[in-house]
Amino acid sequence: MSPTRSRGALLALLAASAAAVWAARAPAERAVLPSVEADAFAALTGRAPASTPELWERLKAMGVAAVVLREETAGELAARGEVLHFSRAEVEKWRALGLVAPGGGPAPDSLWAKDAKVMSRLSGALAARGIDASTVTVAASGARSLDLPPGVDLSRIPAGFDPETVAVVSAAGLIPVAASTSPWASVAGQRLWVRTLPVSARRPALLRAANGRAMRLLVLRPAPAAGLDDNLERLREALKVVKSADLPGVIPAAAPKDESSRAERAARTFLFFVIGVLGPLLAARAGLGAERAARGWSSARVPLAAPVPETLAGLAAALAAASAAGLLACAVLAPERREELSRAWTLWTLSAPMVVGAAALFSPEGPRARSRWNAPLRLRDLVTAAVLIAALFGLMAPRAALRAAGMWESVDRLSAAADALWWWPWRWREILIGTPSLAVALILIGRREAGVEAPKLLGDPRGWLTLGLLAPAGAVAAIGAGGVAPALALAHGAAACALGAALGFALEGLRARVEEWVLRPTRTGLLT
Repeated sequence: MSPTRSRGALLALLAASAAAVWAARAPAERAVLPSVEADAFAALTGRAPASTPELWERLKAMGVAAVVLREETAGELAARGEVLHFSRAEVEKWRALGLVAPGGGPAPDSLWAKDAKVMSRLSGALAARGIDASTVTVAASGARSLDLPPGVDLSRIPAGFDPETVAVVSAAGLIPVAASTSPWASVAGQRLWVRTLPVSARRPALLRAANGRAMRLLVLRPAPAAGLDDNLERLREALKVVKSADLPGVIPAAAPKDESSRAERAARTFLFFVIGVLGPLLAARAGLGAERAARGWSSARVPLAAPVPETLAGLAAALAAASAAGLLACAVLAPERREELSRAWTLWTLSAPMVVGAAALFSPEGPRARSRWNAPLRLRDLVTAAVLIAALFGLMAPRAALRAAGMWESVDRLSAAADALWWWPWRWREILIGTPSLAVALILIGRREAGVEAPKLLGDPRGWLTLGLLAPAGAVAAIGAGGVAPALALAHGAAACALGAALGFALEGLRARVEEWVLRPTRTGLLT
């Protein structure tokens, strides 16, 4: 079988496998829960959260689904006088002064309260954290005493949630959610990834937050400097944008527990990352094969349009193969496991194919390879390595790179102003680098195979093809991660390919002009 046929059969098998596995697997449930922080919004009214039932009813009518509650501490209960704290130093001082009998009175490091509900709340919160504390009832006074471990800090002792606040919020039809310092929160037994934005956030940021994860808890914070009415109006506008995403605002039924064995889960994870490196490489080969096939068709029918038809065919084939690989990767893992690995998967899928491609395209062979490894290290080699590492860091961690360069604020304002292209920060590598570079590589390879040699300065297709791997890699990463709905990710990929193709043809024209300008003096000197 010829290489072209073998590649075609492999890609057909990949597409068929993706379609079969994807059709056999139920689509992942999606939901976005708009929420607010109880303390932040209650502070706008000047009252405690438990004293504002009308506020929570109003927020429920506006479309808020959950309220984030902060767990109180024993120190806060002591400050409000709901419990009394007897420190070890204080009890020993009373005993030394004879105010209490030896062995009598309150125990050192203990909490006292008249209300049994307060003691039950404290003991339950301590037990949930694994802190051993004993509760004692004093018959004479009816007070309850809670003995704490020695030297405990009350500001670090959890006291659970205010039951009155929980009751008021629940009565309004809102879901009480415990505040979390981790990237996710547990809601109704399911894991929702948390994203916090101000109520004044613009439409692109809100849509990216709503669509960025399959299960999202979107926390909207008020502006402390503005009044209640202003914040509610901004919240209403933000909720309209979130609603326009057409995502459910209720928690779906919990998915059945994964009954697969540990070996099967490990095999699926391994296959997941294998697709991440092979998918973009196969997609690039599919693009090269489609460009070669379309070149024969266009040269016979529309020769004046070259190289546009064959380049577009190559880009479309690469996108189709990358989309198939992304769907297959999305179907391999369970949604929860896939979202846990989304960051590592994205980094791997964007970087590994480029490393493999560069090694295959630029590695010397035979005696030249041995001489290259045995050659002494030069300053030029170190500078080249530093530039490559810096470029790779900018590609993989653009936010950190832009912050270090002092340009993040400008780029962030640009991304917030993009209305119809609100998703472009997710696919900027494909639009600005990957697809344009792949288009230039396809044009240069087509010309070289047609016998037209390009100068070595900017005409070496290997460098362009290495950067062009970002186009299929970005599509595989976006679809396979599963954070964005597959249909939406496919639409974004098609739009990114179209925008990148336009930039690619412009880049090829600029490349040709720059090359002509640089080489013009040499050619003139040779002619004279």
